[in-house]
Amino acid sequence: MSSPTRLAVAGALALALHAKPSAATDVKLWPLFRYVRDDAAGVLRWSMFGPLIEFTRTPEARDLRIRPLISLHQRRGPVHDDSAQILYPLASSRWEESYQSFRFLLWTYRTRPRPGAEGAGGAPPPPAEWTSRLTLLPFVFYRHSPERGTSLSLFPFWLDVDNVLGYQHVRAVMFPAYLRLTEPGVERRYYPFPFFSRVGGALGSGVRVWPFYGRTEIRGTDRTRYVLWPFAIRSDRLVPGQGWERQRLYLPAYATIDGAGRDTRAYGLFGYVHTVDTRRGVESTASPWPFVVRERDLGDTEYRVWRVFPVYGRSEGRGITSRFYAWPLYRTKTQDDEGFHYRRRDVGLVLWRRQRVTSEQSGRDEDLMTLFPLLRMERRGDRRFGQAPSLADSLLPKNRGVLDLWAPLYGLFRWDTRPDGALDWNAAWGLLAREDRRLVGPWHLDLGGGDGG
Repeated sequence: MSSPTRLAVAGALALALHAKPSAATDVKLWPLFRYVRDDAAGVLRWSMFGPLIEFTRTPEARDLRIRPLISLHQRRGPVHDDSAQILYPLASSRWEESYQSFRFLLWTYRTRPRPGAEGAGGAPPPPAEWTSRLTLLPFVFYRHSPERGTSLSLFPFWLDVDNVLGYQHVRAVMFPAYLRLTEPGVERRYYPFPFFSRVGGALGSGVRVWPFYGRTEIRGTDRTRYVLWPFAIRSDRLVPGQGWERQRLYLPAYATIDGAGRDTRAYGLFGYVHTVDTRRGVESTASPWPFVVRERDLGDTEYRVWRVFPVYGRSEGRGITSRFYAWPLYRTKTQDDEGFHYRRRDVGLVLWRRQRVTSEQSGRDEDLMTLFPLLRMERRGDRRFGQAPSLADSLLPKNRGVLDLWAPLYGLFRWDTRPDGALDWNAAWGLLAREDRRLVGPWHLDLGGGDGG
């Protein structure tokens, strides 16, 4: 930085620091520095090098962003509610009164009070009453709780964890040499996985020598047998409230499903599939599945689903109507359901989209239009905002991390609406801007008694 520039910055800072506390202060030295302070509203904002470094303080919160490295949010007051995003989506953290977490790629750490533990007056309990979980999928599993103590698993050498992958308990030793999966009343043991296994427990029985032969029974819910999997499979499954459903698969010639309100016949390797489902009240025909499909309500002559993929497809049901033409070239989707209305059209899935959502119950009224990589325009009620060009935020326009850390870096032109309805905009990261119904140039000084620009 040259000597004149250093003197200008130092002079602006001195003026800002000596401004009257009751007056609003606004100092802008583009692209080096911006300082805005309004003591009456309790707001302080400053930034350096355009969008690279920003700090905001309001009566409710403090926010610091060093783009694209980190975004820090701190709720002001006696209750902790802090969060951080680090090179989003690489890492993130959250700190609340009764919950703490940190995530880095597949590595996660969470700690919270054990269920039912509370301190005096509802305050968080002491650390000794907290449970902790550290996971680096799929290799490291650390668990600590007051009841069970501390455990550490290093997969594939040793694994002993609860509530993972949908199972009540999972244990592995030198995987795939040994694996045990525990569910309520059922225990599955593999040695080695997946070639030989036994099913036991209070409700389970069976043996499998994959892929040659297998037999499994979960009493009262499921029975399965196979020979030379997947060419010959027979299974019976209890559908709650509907009864037993029989499934037979003989690849590649024939497959059937009978019972529990559904009957299906399939010939060839997906060559022709016909289903009558009285549970859903529909009849469908596919030839070949899933490319050419028709579906209609039982008793109707008009098909509400007609698909010739990827040329054309339409679907209607439950208030939702969708169409596609030359997928993924153009798609439409609409929904009208008891005061909720949704409209979307898109080209190339995400290259261009136009979306409208309204709801009489919640008062929600939103518009969204994106054109990758040129433009993102949004409206939420009376607020209008967006930017150009638009890269990641046009692909993920509702993702807070992308909007917070990445979008401002390449937003050559951005706009937003003030609470009073005035539309603000800025170009070239603040080189020229319209703020509070006035133009602001690259050099601006306002100490509460006048304007400069």
